[in-house]
Amino acid sequence: MQLIEDKYNQANEIVTSFGRELNKKPPPPLIYHYTDGTGLRGIFESGKLWFTDIFKLNDPTEVRHGLNPAIEIINQRAHNGPPELKLFSNILKRMVNEGIELTAHHFVCCFSKDAEDLGQWRAYADNGRGFVIGFDGGILVQAFIKAGNENHSTFPITYRDKRLREMQKEIIEKFIPFFSFPRGRNFTNGERKRYLTELSTSLAVPLVSSALFFKHKAYKNEKEYRFHQIYAAGPLDGVKLRTRQYSLIRYREFDWRTVAAGSLKKIIIGPGADRSLAHQFVDECLREFHQVEGVKIGQSDIPYRAL
Repeated sequence: MQLIEDKYNQANEIVTSFGRELNKKPPPPLIYHYTDGTGLRGIFESGKLWFTDIFKLNDPTEVRHGLNPAIEIINQRAHNGPPELKLFSNILKRMVNEGIELTAHHFVCCFSKDAEDLGQWRAYADNGRGFVIGFDGGILVQAFIKAGNENHSTFPITYRDKRLREMQKEIIEKFIPFFSFPRGRNFTNGERKRYLTELSTSLAVPLVSSALFFKHKAYKNEKEYRFHQIYAAGPLDGVKLRTRQYSLIRYREFDWRTVAAGSLKKIIIGPGADRSLAHQFVDECLREFHQVEGVKIGQSDIPYRAL
């Protein structure tokens, strides 16, 4: 329906505008990826970075946390609103809880602007025994955007829930007048339900997209800089599967070395690693898989006690 498509385009522009606002500043000079020894070897040997399905990240509540303000806003409006709004609220909540993964394909690769964050050493780098890979932010971002055109974007994560709520409220207000559209029209119950389902989907997509820019303030120390791929719902080529704790995790690959081999600038050995053996391992990986000059090898300065 053209009416719903117009509202979707308006809501999507709100999200796109926020993304442009975030990207007014150039990318960080260096961006860092925390990983363990297996990850380090894989990134060098394959020349690829893995982009994980956003709904299968280590923190499975991330996207749904970002949708909590939207659900609260709609519940408040539905409390004393028309019956159609209450039905709409139930459809949207069910979609968020059960079918949000079907609205679009989202894949992300996470970097940090901080190479010495204790929490990330513990959580993502083998409890301090792993590594941080440092890339030139400008080179890698430019290559990534060029490779994917409108499907690829990069941005710093925001940790302000107030700003998220403001944006989602603005998006929802675009749709409010159309909750009661079927009233007074000869819609069958099936047509009415299909209309509200289509409206819910068209609203859910920009709401999900807005949530991707935000994380809970408890993660603020991570200073995340995110690389994002988005594709329309439906069959998608290039999706692979890996295993994690009884789960199959969807991911896509980005061939960073082919398009930006010179972006690799630094390897930092973790504070809990055996310095001599870890340095030898990095040397061997570079020699075998990445014969590009100018990669510096350093050691974390954090005083460390393994958990």
